[in-house]
Amino acid sequence: MPEKNYDDEDVKAAIARPDTGDGPGTDNLDDLPESDFVGVAVDADAGQATATIPYDRPVANFIDQLSATGHVTHTSYEKTSVTLHHNAGRLSHQGVLEVWKVRPASAHFDVDAASAVAQYVKVNEYAWAVGNTVGNQGSISIEMANATLAPNWTVGDATWRNAARLAGWLFAEVIGERPSMSNLFYHHHWSSTVCAGPYMDQIYDEVLAAAQVAYDQFKDAHPTFQPDTEPVPAERQR
Repeated sequence: MPEKNYDDEDVKAAIARPDTGDGPGTDNLDDLPESDFVGVAVDADAGQATATIPYDRPVANFIDQLSATGHVTHTSYEKTSVTLHHNAGRLSHQGVLEVWKVRPASAHFDVDAASAVAQYVKVNEYAWAVGNTVGNQGSISIEMANATLAPNWTVGDATWRNAARLAGWLFAEVIGERPSMSNLFYHHHWSSTVCAGPYMDQIYDEVLAAAQVAYDQFKDAHPTFQPDTEPVPAERQR
């Protein structure tokens, strides 16, 4: 029997949830410094797209599609932390984009149920992720697909472990500090929400340890990543 596709029902439920605590981080969008709410269209004939990070595993590229929603601020900030979230649904990468087309929210990355990574926002930019201006300025947000829904909002082992690995890469290549309790957060650190869920709260120590192991492996492996990378050919998008 083919695996059930949860996207349709879970996208609708995720859009409807009022307690996400995400969004741009201010009630007045005019308060965002140098905000850029104009979407960027992709010219199919140009054969170019905004580049994803040079991760050592495939990264699906949704950066320009997310930008076209207008739900991102194209202003660069120094990043000092990583924040983990859950989807509030069993969503695919495309399902996450469908939610953000409707709800004014975004995040830099998503890790799906199969542990695959997608990027939606350039790492240095202001994603509408944590419902807090300072948090959105300084943190890189990683979403994770849920394995089950309320009340526990569990996240599969492969999903959270690969999110922690990605966090370790970001600490090594972008932030330049080792993950710790003072810079690896869940969404509820920044605003009033249960995200990343009770299950993730229970295993925070394991998540932090996994991010630290990844950081230690990555820190001397590659030169420090420069966020403003050159475009890559469109055929390399996944």
